[in-house]
Amino acid sequence: MKRDTFDWPSIPAKVPRALLCGLFLTSAYLASTMAAKTQVHTGHFVHECALKDIAVITLIEDHGTAENLPADQLHNAALMQLRARSACYEGRIDEALALYNSILDLETIASAKR
Repeated sequence: MKRDTFDWPSIPAKVPRALLCGLFLTSAYLASTMAAKTQVHTGHFVHECALKDIAVITLIEDHGTAENLPADQLHNAALMQLRARSACYEGRIDEALALYNSILDLETIASAKR
């Protein structure tokens, strides 16, 4: 076999390669469309998660700048935020919002220390 050519031994000679490429591209398009549709079903919950995520990011950054909470506590909050994000992406919205709310309770803890 030459280096620059590819042998198609299992495909009958009557089937044009253009048809095979078209079938492959069509199946790839359909697969990507189906994947997009499965992600849309949780789309109306993403807005709530996004709002909480922004609030948590701001809270963690503010406390990091003010240095009024221990670094390990901020680190744990950041890890919890990642778990909340994953829960949102997986459609477990109630769990994610509970995690976000527990992180937002850091504000109460920091206020009590002042």
